[in-house]
Amino acid sequence: MLDFGKIREKEKGLLQRKAKLEADLARLRTQEKKAARRDDTRRKIVLGGVVLAAVEAGNVAPDFVAGLVRAHVAERDKKLFVGTAFAVPEATDSGAAESDMRE
Repeated sequence: MLDFGKIREKEKGLLQRKAKLEADLARLRTQEKKAARRDDTRRKIVLGGVVLAAVEAGNVAPDFVAGLVRAHVAERDKKLFVGTAFAVPEATDSGAAESDMRE
């Protein structure tokens, strides 16, 4: 005869084991994503250092890098370049506003 108590206990144990394995798998995936993000950040920092060194050595024109900054840097990050050779001038309508005020 089947002992439903033993079957339920075995099922409970297997479900707990499954939950633990799924948690372990999720933890491993999180670690992998963190490592990939860390490597991506480091790659960007190293590349930035290489570009700055190339500009300082005269191998890359500062105007070229400034053009890259203007074309590819997000608006929120452009303030990081204020006061550098790669600063992005703000697009303002101050000239138009001043001429409107004079009229």
